[in-house]
Amino acid sequence: MALLHVLLLVLHVVTAAAWFGMALRLSAQARSVGRLSGEAHAAMAEDGMQAVRLMGVLLLLTFVFSMGLLALGGGYPGQWQYHAASALIVVLLVLHYVLIRPGWASLAEAAASEATGESQRKRIAMSVGMGHLIWLVLVVLMFWNRIVAVV
Repeated sequence: MALLHVLLLVLHVVTAAAWFGMALRLSAQARSVGRLSGEAHAAMAEDGMQAVRLMGVLLLLTFVFSMGLLALGGGYPGQWQYHAASALIVVLLVLHYVLIRPGWASLAEAAASEATGESQRKRIAMSVGMGHLIWLVLVVLMFWNRIVAVV
């Protein structure tokens, strides 16, 4: 069981970190879509859409691995921070599937029609920024016991 716990923990951290890292470039990619034209414009929009799809899969896996850790650990009774973090992962999933993914899809449509897509780029940047803030809060919650022990 200890090996499974470590494996789930590593997979949980890796998938969450991969989402964070991929999201770092997403706003810049959105700006690039607006600056390019022709085939490069469409290619960058499609590349970004593939990244957004992969980010969604990574978030889902992060959630699944966190639920596995909670189940394996007996739910961590009395440790509110893990339950709060689980709820925030759900918020991050909603943010991704309600704002980021549709925002990128509408940016790709704007790219296909040679429109500027300025509002879509702002929406993506705002959503990714909120996602990074939630991610930071999640990291603090994951280490809450250690932070409290030191303070």
